[in-house]
Amino acid sequence: MHTSPQFSPTTQQQPPQRPGGGALLVGGLAFALVFLLIVGGTVVYLVLRGGGQGGAGGPTSPETSSIAESPSEDEPSSSETAPPPAEEERCWSSPRTERTSTNPSGMLRGGGLQFIPPATYDGRDLPPGVPFLNDAQGVNAAAEGTWVSTVWVGAVEWQPGVEYPGAEAASERIVDCLFRTSYLWESTSGRSLDDKVTEPVTISGMSGYRTTARLNWESSKLEKIQAVDLMVVVVDTPEGPSMFGADTAVGIASHEKAIEDAYDSLTGVS
Repeated sequence: MHTSPQFSPTTQQQPPQRPGGGALLVGGLAFALVFLLIVGGTVVYLVLRGGGQGGAGGPTSPETSSIAESPSEDEPSSSETAPPPAEEERCWSSPRTERTSTNPSGMLRGGGLQFIPPATYDGRDLPPGVPFLNDAQGVNAAAEGTWVSTVWVGAVEWQPGVEYPGAEAASERIVDCLFRTSYLWESTSGRSLDDKVTEPVTISGMSGYRTTARLNWESSKLEKIQAVDLMVVVVDTPEGPSMFGADTAVGIASHEKAIEDAYDSLTGVS
């Protein structure tokens, strides 16, 4: 059942509230709550945005750094691009013989050098066993049995991947290699290389070096040939390092004179 409120004489009545007092309190609390939500949301957004993208001038995240610093898979490493060093051969010869020069009238040309072949050297053949030689021309003259005296000219071709040592060292090495090529001197034994001399030369205004030496032996089946004189001239020409060389049977005067004349006729190409 519903009854009306009863007031005892001792009950004090509360003073009346001001109109709208409760509404103002509720509104203030609501405004404060909304303001806090806005500020908090803004702070969280800025923190997340700064950490994910990295602000201008801000620190870069570890993930970004590792991606930026790691090399591309398509980019070859230094070990893949650097060719392995060549193993140097003491007396290297080109596996391919190429002829790039043309002989002028009455002369033999190879590389950047040319000379007048001796009239007594009537055999036309490439010199056997000469290392570091290409674009070559040579002639020879019969000496004794199967032995011949030979003179040649050509381009110096050094082993790929090995630094060219210069004209002086090249002329010395080629003479040493000729001495070591045993099949050229197969009917002799107890061989030695004596009186080796290297000196600077000038051919048609071009600088170079000439190495000469005498190949002696203790015994052989030869009767007329006493020894072999070796000569290699390497000249720095506009066409590249070039070589003039000869092996001459000692004891055959006509051959010795012919090589002197051939060397005197040596010039650069024009």
